[in-house]
Amino acid sequence: MAELPSGFGPGPDDKDVTADRWVGQRLTRAEDVGYLRGETPFIADLRHPLLEDVAHVSFVRSPFAHAHITNIDVSEAMAAPGVLDVVTASDHEIIPTHSVFPEYFDAIFAMPLLAEGRARYVGQPVVAIVADSEAAAVDAAELVIVDYEPLPAVMDLREAASNATLIYPVGSGARARTPSSIEAPGTNVAMEHLHPHTPAAFEAPVVLSQNFVNPRQLPTPIEPYGEACAWDSDGSLHVWAATQRPHGFRTQLADYYGVAESKIHVTAPEGVGGGFGGKVSRTPEEHVLPLLAQRTGRPVRWVQNREEYFLGGTQGRGEEIALTLAGGHDGRIVALRSEMLKDSGSCPGVGANLPSRFNSLGAGGPYDIAHVEFEATSVVTNAPQVSAFRGAGRGPYLAALEMMVDRYAHHIGVDPVEVRRRNLVRAEQMPFTSGTGVVFDPADYVGDLETALDAIDYPRCRRDQDDRLARGDRVVMGIGVATYHLMTVGGGGEDAEVTVEADGTAVVRTGTTSQGHGHMATWAQIAADELGIDPADIRVEEGSTQYTADGVGAVGSRSMQTAGVAVQTAARGVIEQTKRIAADLLEASPTDIVFDPNGPDGERFHVAGVPSKALSWAALVHSDAAITQDFTCGDHHDVGSDNSFPSGCHIAVVEVDTETGAVKLVRYVAVDDAGVRVNPLIVEGQLHGGIAAGVGQVLGEVMRYDPDGNPLTTSFLDYGIATIDEFPPLELVESETATTFNELGAKGVGESGVIGAVPAMHGAVLDALRRCGVDHLDLPCTPQRVWSALRDAEFRPTRSEG
Repeated sequence: MAELPSGFGPGPDDKDVTADRWVGQRLTRAEDVGYLRGETPFIADLRHPLLEDVAHVSFVRSPFAHAHITNIDVSEAMAAPGVLDVVTASDHEIIPTHSVFPEYFDAIFAMPLLAEGRARYVGQPVVAIVADSEAAAVDAAELVIVDYEPLPAVMDLREAASNATLIYPVGSGARARTPSSIEAPGTNVAMEHLHPHTPAAFEAPVVLSQNFVNPRQLPTPIEPYGEACAWDSDGSLHVWAATQRPHGFRTQLADYYGVAESKIHVTAPEGVGGGFGGKVSRTPEEHVLPLLAQRTGRPVRWVQNREEYFLGGTQGRGEEIALTLAGGHDGRIVALRSEMLKDSGSCPGVGANLPSRFNSLGAGGPYDIAHVEFEATSVVTNAPQVSAFRGAGRGPYLAALEMMVDRYAHHIGVDPVEVRRRNLVRAEQMPFTSGTGVVFDPADYVGDLETALDAIDYPRCRRDQDDRLARGDRVVMGIGVATYHLMTVGGGGEDAEVTVEADGTAVVRTGTTSQGHGHMATWAQIAADELGIDPADIRVEEGSTQYTADGVGAVGSRSMQTAGVAVQTAARGVIEQTKRIAADLLEASPTDIVFDPNGPDGERFHVAGVPSKALSWAALVHSDAAITQDFTCGDHHDVGSDNSFPSGCHIAVVEVDTETGAVKLVRYVAVDDAGVRVNPLIVEGQLHGGIAAGVGQVLGEVMRYDPDGNPLTTSFLDYGIATIDEFPPLELVESETATTFNELGAKGVGESGVIGAVPAMHGAVLDALRRCGVDHLDLPCTPQRVWSALRDAEFRPTRSEG
């Protein structure tokens, strides 16, 4: 693990001196100094004694989305200068037991290290080259000759579901130690979540149906994938990877290589250049690197370049969602049915499981809908694997639901805000058991809606919109209102350990990782309040399997609700342990010892009623009574079924130029309830990033492929990532309803911004277009698509200016 930057820890100048707690303070992130100075090491910069004389890896990749591999000639590459090894699938016996998630997907969908017999997406690694230098490895890759027999590619989800062309016919899957149970001829369906249909529930005055298409996106972190690894003399494997889940990656490597998890050490370096869900799943390249190190007897490193990332990096989204809503003319929704078709990519993983694990439980959104049905089918296609991406699974579905609520409001002639008022779960109903059986924790959905409406002056916005239409301006205005909540965590817990050191400082260790989450500050703040130690004197260690036995990692907006609570509990455990030593030294019963985190002169422990008889942490740690005492306590916090639902209301105001199709965001208000905000500054940063991702998704972020599976989006010249000049100031309004699901009172926040932004932004564009005769437009709302929709609707402004 790379050393922490000097000067670690939030400084005392950051604290509000009027407050008596560190939780709630806007402490800055100490780690930012290293990023800004270019001192923080990423995979490409990593230095370690085990990585001396590191070799470099490159890959020969498939140019076809679907093809038989008929022959591979590596002779010229093997003879090239500086080449240490050239490896194909036939050169090794490293195979997994089952698929990526054996509890969900059949073994036929197992992920090979290198393509075995078939290539199933453009960019799939077929041959690995190891050389003394990166340049030598890249040059040698050009000398490999691979013969392919192209096969029909399956890119359309409905075609995939039909099984007309099989991507995994029986007998064609990669090697796995578990036999497949799929019967001949095979199937493209990786997973199904079924729900019986009750037609009687949809017998209502108004029944509407609409299909929504949500295309693939890329998480686009600053640092793509990368890994360095080495085998130690004792047979231990050391891996440094740009991952959000070190412990999960360790488990996968143990399965592939048949090595005990205790002999595998996985570390996410201090610098992981963004994750956003995309670094939850591990790639074939990362799985094969230990084999290459084993064969060459050298440490190896692979750093993915941006071109490779666009070709083969795991992607997000990729859904077709059919919604049917039943309600009355009074604006009350009585039933909702959802049928989702989910793109899994070539190898089902996290993405394929999202509909069942997350969407099914939150299918009714924040609304009080008595009858909710949700079905989903996840299918394989000839494109890279779909994994998580910020707001994974829930984002596209909840955005479609919000568009459906708008559609319903328009149909019955009621303002969409009023329809939401009539259907949102109310604060006095909390905790609320939804139509899907999941329980919502305390929140005020209606109150947050009203706060957002007041902040943006909703009536005035509508008047301005009407005035523009009355004048016949070429630039029309749209207003999108989105009320949201999202289920976070998704089960599982995190480990944390707190130690008070001999000098009176403390160390916090967790199984989480941070890719801009600010854990160094927030974990220190939580521990500081419990221990009475300044956050600047608390060191945080995470992102490595060497620190804790277990950990899920930074996924699903879970860290604060799991690791944060575990840090709090572990800190309290250290205090209880130390009270016994204090009792001996102060000649009192442990039950009479009082701990005061704000005691004078650092003296924290004293006898009840006798504050003058007190001891500091340092005095206790150095006392003779502490010789056999370990000032360490650990905790594992598992939320069980208590998954919190952060919520809020976002409102976007856009201008649409009807002559060019250009969309401009002119105002944005976001009211978000993240429960207790341990560090408001970091919470706001998370919201800024999430909103930017959501706006980008609406305006142009899409991965495009031709019918043969060739990527048409291969760089940032083609991929419309949102830029800072496309945003007005974001108006954030804090809402805080402490959850009762954990003692901190904190909910998640990492995905809230994007969950609210997509429907607010998309709703605003559709609101403008609907007034021009356009009934619907799927994402992305690029100028060309908006212009085409307006032309199809034969809309013409009466004024060329305005």
